[in-house]
Amino acid sequence: MPDLPALPPAASQPLTVALLAHNDAVHVENLISTWAEYLNGLERDYQLLLVDDGSVDDTTQRANGLREKVPRLEVLRHEWPAGVGAALRTALSTARHPLFFYTLCDPRYRPDDLPRLLKSIDLVHCVAGYRAGRPVPAVWRTAGWLSRLLCRVILSAAPDPLPGWLGWRGHGAGLLARVFFGVRNRDVLCPYRLMRRDIFTRIPLQSNGPFVHVEILAKANFLGCILSEDAPLGAIDRPVKAETRDGPGEDFFKEFRRVLDRPDFGPTVLPAPDKSTTTDILPAG
Repeated sequence: MPDLPALPPAASQPLTVALLAHNDAVHVENLISTWAEYLNGLERDYQLLLVDDGSVDDTTQRANGLREKVPRLEVLRHEWPAGVGAALRTALSTARHPLFFYTLCDPRYRPDDLPRLLKSIDLVHCVAGYRAGRPVPAVWRTAGWLSRLLCRVILSAAPDPLPGWLGWRGHGAGLLARVFFGVRNRDVLCPYRLMRRDIFTRIPLQSNGPFVHVEILAKANFLGCILSEDAPLGAIDRPVKAETRDGPGEDFFKEFRRVLDRPDFGPTVLPAPDKSTTTDILPAG
């Protein structure tokens, strides 16, 4: 296996954390305080964003009430629900630090797991989480054991067993991403990601709904970005289950077809011409 190209160290760089919220008033104050306490302990510059995607409760009001206590908090709001992808675009338009992390404003997604992602980011462009909170059904455990045995006999190597069961929808999305986009991550819908922000100069987000999680991995993979293996989230006594709130946004398969048929990679930046080898063309006079 060839060595991966060396990337500039990033694990200790300033960090933007985006919490994507929709009708999360019941726990938004506690989560913002928890994330702010963790980020203060990192002893680095950071930016904490709360993007309220058109909530009909008082999510925004409660978040704004913490701005004096959490001075680095910025609260952004959509007037109408637009979807997790649209909320992510809003966060990226405001993010200003080299590292960008996003997750849902949900008690299941906690700062405790972020160190696992920071540990890997020096070597890659993107680190994604894996929600391993459900035991793999017996039939799939058996099938996985047989496939790994076959790989061991034929290739002298075998993939690791699944950390947990993502449900039919989760594994179906992973198969879709592998077949059509060549993405090898297992939990392609996990909303817990750490990335180098500069990759988004060539990855404008087209999806408004949950397909945005797949879109990021698909475009990054196509552009040759280095993607880490998924990092399992949670502890043995606190697993993170694969349950994602889709909320508003366009149909998953409609967005899949759009990205597959008409992918947008932004403007191509061409190198400046080498003046030592170019000749000025003057008009005939």
